[in-house]
Amino acid sequence: MKLVLALRGTLAVLTALVVAEFLGIQNPYWAAMTALIVIQPTRGLLFEKSFYRLVGTVFGSLAALLLLQYTTSPFLLTSALVVWIAGCVGIGNLFHGLRSYAFLMAGCTCAVIAMSGFMNPSHVSGIAFGRIACIVVGIIVTTAVTAIFTPRAPREELERRLQEVISDAMLWLSALIREGRTASVARLEQAMLMELADLELLVDTAGAASPGFRKRRRHVKSLMAALLSLLSVGRLAAEHLDRHNDGDGSHGQWRELMSQRLVDVASTFASAPGAESCSELAAVASEARAHLPLLGETLGSLVVSVTEVLSGFAAVAEDAAQKPPHQLIRHRDWVEAGRAAFRSGLVIAAVGFTWSVTGWSKGPLMLMALSIMTTIFSNKDHPAHFVGNIFVGAAIGSAAAVFCRIFLLSSVSDPYLTVAIIAPFVLLGLVAIQYPATVLAATDATLFFIFVVQPGVAVNIANVDLAIGAVAMVAGVGTAWLSYTVLVPINPSRRMRSILAAVSRDLVRMAKDGSPQVTARAQERLHHRVIRLVDMAARHDREHLRTVEGGVTALGIAATIKSLRQKLEADDVTPGSERIMREALMAIAVLAPQPDNAGELLRRAARALYAVLEEGAVLQGVGSETSRSAGRPGHVRLLQPLLLVAEKQ
Repeated sequence: MKLVLALRGTLAVLTALVVAEFLGIQNPYWAAMTALIVIQPTRGLLFEKSFYRLVGTVFGSLAALLLLQYTTSPFLLTSALVVWIAGCVGIGNLFHGLRSYAFLMAGCTCAVIAMSGFMNPSHVSGIAFGRIACIVVGIIVTTAVTAIFTPRAPREELERRLQEVISDAMLWLSALIREGRTASVARLEQAMLMELADLELLVDTAGAASPGFRKRRRHVKSLMAALLSLLSVGRLAAEHLDRHNDGDGSHGQWRELMSQRLVDVASTFASAPGAESCSELAAVASEARAHLPLLGETLGSLVVSVTEVLSGFAAVAEDAAQKPPHQLIRHRDWVEAGRAAFRSGLVIAAVGFTWSVTGWSKGPLMLMALSIMTTIFSNKDHPAHFVGNIFVGAAIGSAAAVFCRIFLLSSVSDPYLTVAIIAPFVLLGLVAIQYPATVLAATDATLFFIFVVQPGVAVNIANVDLAIGAVAMVAGVGTAWLSYTVLVPINPSRRMRSILAAVSRDLVRMAKDGSPQVTARAQERLHHRVIRLVDMAARHDREHLRTVEGGVTALGIAATIKSLRQKLEADDVTPGSERIMREALMAIAVLAPQPDNAGELLRRAARALYAVLEEGAVLQGVGSETSRSAGRPGHVRLLQPLLLVAEKQ
């Protein structure tokens, strides 16, 4: 199977090269490189990545033409490139997925064409429009050769996993009500949060290049947000049930009955989800309101979200026009976006101004490779890991290209013979791409091989210059790696710290601002940040369960603050209750960003929880109750996992 995929990819690459040569397009090897880059595991991603690559290429090419028209020296050209690339990288790091890819492509395309045009001033227009034409040719050829064999987006898998996570949520809540928050229940809680983090990525994949589903996608994400709310409110419900587990027979019977009904609902969702299962869940939600109003209300909202999703993924746009009850507002890291922009601008300026001063003829080649590495990979969790593997691949591909150009293609002028000679090298690279351990290095080894060999272009330079040019490009990759590790370092740990700081700011905003709109939006944004944090921890941290627990804790704190705000807006709040709740909110707002004040924050948060979970707590003297709770793991340690994560990072 891997060999078949490699042969199919090789056919797409070489066909794109031949078609571009036949059409007389400038630099036809760009078509071959595009054909390789846009190959994707699903048809939707292939179409969507192709579209955004074309959009980024068009804008980057037009920007390069403007820069070359109004700049007359390497110094001015470098200065303009610094501004353009830094802007594209900064904006690209604020967006998500392939929209980000379009901005990053605009940045590096501008640099590539500007450097090519500067070295060949008489062919500037041909180079710019040739690149656009090559992108179109590469996309069309790859689509024609591979799309029919490429599977559709995993829509069925998404539906199945959504049904499973709903069923798992019911089983978790059943165990929580029956047993309290035991270690096994906490593990179920953590597993569900990690599954939601995986599903968030799968939703984007399933909705690629599908406008109809994209409109349904917001309802899927509304369901995920509703499940996150259930996690947080379930945590508060456990606290409430533990405090009232006084051996009352009727209370124990209700818990057992509710637990069994949730197991039945879980079984229905697992076997035949539909209107019947939603009706059963609605009945459970109605019954829960009598004993646990907050939990019953949350289950009711979950019923609405589940009904919307189960109504059909293939619904027309009008069916999805209604605003979903919950939202996931994407996390945007303005601080890291600014650092990414500064990093790319700094390293482009350093190399570009050095080229301006020295006049090194291979400086533009180094800037080309550098611009690609500092843009396309700037939004990765661990770009240094990517670029480090690419450095190895670039060195191997460039060395193979120099060997091929000097010893195999030196006297070859026939384009079809050239294609036949490079075909084994391309096939070898495509075979290596099929294996996870070598996919990064092999992809760029193949790309650098094609770029250095430049099939379809008459190369009239000395062998030494060819080798030096290849070394300059590899040096550009190495410089990019240094920028990610030394100059302005970025890694998963730093990104996780940044998300934790954003979560803290969300909690502070919720605690300080009494506006329902601000509180709701902050909670919706916090939900996505927790998902992002959990996803990164699962992939990059061996001790990720502690981070997952911290994420669940953050959800619980947010639900606590929201409940306090709702109680403060009620008409029946006594002056004493209002004063204590406001003091608790202010304490959270002041101490949340300061993990060193963990003890005080825990005491105030526990006091706030008592106010939310039991209206009479504030009238009975929360201060004394809080001091007694210091030995209760279920109360005082509620915020500890989040603080441990913050201190660890």
